[in-house]
Order: sequence, then C-alpha cells, then structure tokens
Amino acid sequence: MQTHRPLGMPGVIPLVGICSIAVGMGAALGFVPGYVSTALQADLDISRAQVGLLISVYFGSTGIGSILGGRLADRYGARLVVASDLALVAGCGALGAWQSRFEILLATSVVAGAGYAWANAGTNLALARHIPPHRRSIAISVKTAGVPAVAGLSALIATPAASRWSWQAVWWSIAAIALVSAIAAWFMLDDDRPIPNRGDSTAALPAGFWWFSLAAFLLVGGSQPLFSWLVPYLEESLGLGPVAAGGIAATAAGAGVAHLVVNGMVDDRRGAAHRMERMAGFSAVAALGTLAVLSGLVLGVVPVALGAVTGLLAQLAAIGTMHSAIVDRAPNAVGRATGVTMTGYYLGALVTPIGFGALVDATGTYAWSWLVVVGMLAAAGPVWLMGRSVPIQLS
Repeated sequence: MQTHRPLGMPGVIPLVGICSIAVGMGAALGFVPGYVSTALQADLDISRAQVGLLISVYFGSTGIGSILGGRLADRYGARLVVASDLALVAGCGALGAWQSRFEILLATSVVAGAGYAWANAGTNLALARHIPPHRRSIAISVKTAGVPAVAGLSALIATPAASRWSWQAVWWSIAAIALVSAIAAWFMLDDDRPIPNRGDSTAALPAGFWWFSLAAFLLVGGSQPLFSWLVPYLEESLGLGPVAAGGIAATAAGAGVAHLVVNGMVDDRRGAAHRMERMAGFSAVAALGTLAVLSGLVLGVVPVALGAVTGLLAQLAAIGTMHSAIVDRAPNAVGRATGVTMTGYYLGALVTPIGFGALVDATGTYAWSWLVVVGMLAAAGPVWLMGRSVPIQLS
C-alpha cells in the first residue's frame, strides 16, 4: 500500500530535491561531452562523430538497461538503486579524468549510462509511493528539472572551464559532486523495498503501452541535439566564442527548467485526462523551435537563441508530463513502465547524437542534421495521441 505525504509535510521537499539531484547528476557525464566538444577534439584528436558517440553510447546504454533498471527498482527500492547509480557516476568520472583516453571515456559512458536507468526508475518509484496523485505532476516535474538544470550549469560553467583549464577538471568536479549526492541519497531516501508478493515486481503493463516507448524515442531523438550540439553549432557555424555559446545554451536550459515547474502545476490542475494531448502539442512546438535554430544559418544568432528557448521549453514540459502519464497508466508497475518508456527514450538519445555529428562531418553543414530532427519531433505528436488507448488507472 502506498503512503502519500502531503506536499506541505516536512520531508517532502528533501525527497523531491534529492530525486532531482539524482537524475541531474546521473545524466551529467552524458551531456557534458557536447559542451566541451572543442576541448575534447583538440586534446584527444577525435572527430565530432566520436564526441557524439560518447553521448550516444551513454544514453543508449541507459535505454538498453532501462527494462532491467525498472525491475531492479521495483524489487530493491529507490534508496539502493539511486545511491548506486550516483556512486557509479562518481567512479566513472574519476576514472575518465585520471586516464584521459577516448577508449576509457567510451567504456565509462557504457557503465554510467546503464546505471542511469536505475536512477530514472528509482526516483519515479519514490515519488509515486509518497506523493498523492493530485500533486504528483508538480513533484515529478521538479524532479525532472534536475536534468536540464545540470545541463544548463554545464553549458554555463563547463564550456569556459574546459577552455580555460581542461576538460579533465570538469570530469573531476562531476565525480566529486556525484559522490556527495550518493551519500545524501542513501540517508535521505526511504528503505522502501516492496513487501514480498505485493505485486509491484510482477504486475502486467497495460495493453498498448509500447506507444509510450515509440513516442519517447521520437521526442528525445528529435530534441536531444538542442543539448548536445547547440554549443558546437553556435561556435562553428555562427562564430560565437565559448562563453557566449555556453551562455545561450544555459539560458535556454534555465528557461526550460522554469517552464517545466510551471507546467507541472498547470498539469496537476488539468488532470490526467489531458496529458497525451499536451505532449502532442509540446512536440509540435519543439519542432518549430528547432526549425528556428536551423534558420540561424541564414538569419543569424537571434532566431537560434529564440528557437533554442522555445524548443527546450516544449521538450522539457513534454518530458515532465510524460513521467506523470506513466504513473497514471501503470501505478502498480511504475518501475517496469518507466523502464519500457525509457528504453525508447534513450534509444532516441543514442541514435541522434552520433548520427547528427556524423551527418555534419559528411555534409560539411549542420542544415541536414537539424532537418532530420525536426522531422522526428513532428512525428512524435501523432504517436503520443495513439497512447490515449492506454487506460488511466490512478492510484
């Protein structure tokens, strides 16, 4: 039986806060190669496609491990899986900085990426068990905001830090923060391993739940380059310096975080019945924002900045709403449902970073890469609408 804590109770804010930190730091080593791409290419003598490979392998590993991660969360509880993921990030960050070789960075991307699946499922599980349904979307949205918050800080700090000092300094910093976060998660999350035979680890998913996986693949595959390739695009195609490029990326991510939280409040008021339509609409808006980013090749930096803000506002709102919809439709198998959805989600994040970079290398322009991801975002909307066939089962 779930134990819901009203949002005003002591302990809820720390619960949401540590979940937010966990998903943000869990993704840090996946995002940061894109923000320090120039430094990595120069120091390790690698191509854009190889930088993209680091990102793709990270999130692809998360996708491949998501179904298992969901089962582990349902079986062992949030505390163990979330703290374990953060410890993995700390170890992988330290190893990458110490060895400073592309092969090591690639191997650590596989390991830390797989561990990230645990944090996604574990944090959803913790919030589903302790936050009442009528306030769940705002709690999950604040948790989800940890990812763009860390991405935005990385763009703001890591890009100039790598330019001034080294990319290794960025990896060491991530390792230290992740280690502290792992300790905090161990003490702040409940030891909420399920009671044997309660049903969480064996409950069947609703029929048609695979629509969530496909829609998440298209949404994230189409929007992930706004995180991973925006800074190199601004530097290489529009001639901006690292500080200016990182500032634009950080501003876009910061605006997305603010809108994600506001959207959570609106989403709670509108209720579960409207979430699939909202995700379809957000996907369409993200496509338009990404099209504006592409137009910068002709119109300059202003539409790029506006498009990046618009695209990330919509993408992050869609993701926050998505996590709430997962819990709405599979409340008795949150870990498994998260795992199935995040398999598609992170396979999208596997395909586009390397594909995007490789296409730029092959064509000598960012134009075709941006057009491909605009098409993916446009396709995501109709697939979200197909997900309405999955019935709502509020707990």
